[in-house]
Amino acid sequence: MTICNGLRTVGMGIVIVLLAGCAAIGPPRVERDRIEYNLSLTDSWKRQILLNIVKIRYVEPIFFMDVGEIVAAYSLETGGSVGASRTMFDHSGTGDSTLFEFGGAAKYTDRPTITYRPLTGTAFFRGVMSPMPLRNVFMSIESGASARFFFSLGVRSINGLRNEMLTPDGYRAADPGFVRVVELVGKLQAVNALHVTRGDRLPSGFPLLRLTFRGGKDDFKTAARVAELKDLLGLDAKADSYALGFGGLVAGKDCVMLQTYSLAQVLAAVSGRVDMPADDVSSHRAAPGLPATDDGGLFRKGMVLSGKTKPEGTFASVQYRGNWFWIDDHDLTAKKVFSFIMLAFTLMDKNQQETQLQLTVPTQ
Repeated sequence: MTICNGLRTVGMGIVIVLLAGCAAIGPPRVERDRIEYNLSLTDSWKRQILLNIVKIRYVEPIFFMDVGEIVAAYSLETGGSVGASRTMFDHSGTGDSTLFEFGGAAKYTDRPTITYRPLTGTAFFRGVMSPMPLRNVFMSIESGASARFFFSLGVRSINGLRNEMLTPDGYRAADPGFVRVVELVGKLQAVNALHVTRGDRLPSGFPLLRLTFRGGKDDFKTAARVAELKDLLGLDAKADSYALGFGGLVAGKDCVMLQTYSLAQVLAAVSGRVDMPADDVSSHRAAPGLPATDDGGLFRKGMVLSGKTKPEGTFASVQYRGNWFWIDDHDLTAKKVFSFIMLAFTLMDKNQQETQLQLTVPTQ
């Protein structure tokens, strides 16, 4: 009976070792790591953008740290040994003796390597200080992105009508005509009456973009909005398609000229709506904020909140200079504005090959 129990124990040990050696760590890790790295990178991007928005109010230089590469390496090594011996006719008089020996070993190694790259020099200028490429902005609108958000946050002027702006002389409110243009563009996009089409290729190799109105002739409400938009922009009332160009000067009745903001300007506009600690503003540690819009636009005072204690259940939060700053997870407008800023980073045309994020999972 003792021998049988010993053999059973040895058999169970062998099975455990074999199962450990056959278990694959690759597929389960891929399933888990893709989600966890996705969530981690998204959260770090939100906090980094929020931090820079707050730093602008403290008149601190903005700075971005990019994630260059992620390499996650895992290994699992297992081994086992089994041995048995039996001695019969023991002369000591104690009878037969049996000896069983078995052992196992396992080694798990997790060695993630993450590289960081500060955004400086040419990369900083192209990614943060340069105006958003007009082509990328309008192709995003054509793909379904909100025209209202892109015009409100990303467009500086359109055919001479100017958006709100921070100037050396202070804050300048948006022209009423610009506010109405943004409203009309949003309504036309909602009824599929506004499109961006490709025309002949320019010397740069990119196709000429055209703004086209395709409202139904029997839809009198849409036709009235198109007519009002053309009048505000000084366009030819009889045409339905207009060339898109970059610039602040009006080029003619057959062209729509726009200027876009840089990401630095977008961040400054949002920074002006941070609910800063009153003591920091009164003591001149922080710059005063911007007025809230009363035209139904996206901006309003208190888009980013602040307090001494760490908030719970936020969309994004960061601690800076002894205070907590956060975006309320229930504030849909603020979350949309913040998500637009994150999207705008991907729209910057850097004209160079960037290192892509990589997640490598070798299995053994």
